Amino acid sequence: MQLTQTLVAALMAASSALAAPAPATKSMKASGAEWTIEKMKRVCASDDSSCTWTFGINPHTGTTTECKYVVTQAHASRANPGAPGNCGDYTITSGWSGQFGEGQGFTTLSVVDNKNRLIVWPAYRDVQVQEGKVVEPDQSYPAQKLP
Repeated sequence: MQLTQTLVAALMAASSALAAPAPATKSMKASGAEWTIEKMKRVCASDDSSCTWTFGINPHTGTTTECKYVVTQAHASRANPGAPGNCGDYTITSGWSGQFGEGQGFTTLSVVDNKNRLIVWPAYRDVQVQEGKVVEPDQSYPAQKLP
């Protein structure tokens, strides 16, 4: 009898859990927003003590913001994390990863529009930015809403 009651209670609990609707998801993608990072360039000191990133942030809503972001620390080309920097209404941070093996490293930047609470994560392989090369063509990234 006790086993029957336990089984019935378990079935009732399972059926009500299965019948409950799943909570709705909330898309954090900004409506139609895609930003282009223009003329991305990284120049590092010969001793790798600092790297200067220069680029334009074009949110396609008016003016492009020119940015100079400097990472100063040992092994700056592989800095993780890079300290925050500001470019107008934007805050920039960065992090390097070598997760795919030697020669496959890349840096991901976080570009935050503080005024509109949006963010993009542009990423560049080391080979794209080595020796101060300008990345061509420019790369675009979808903007996301910040909570």
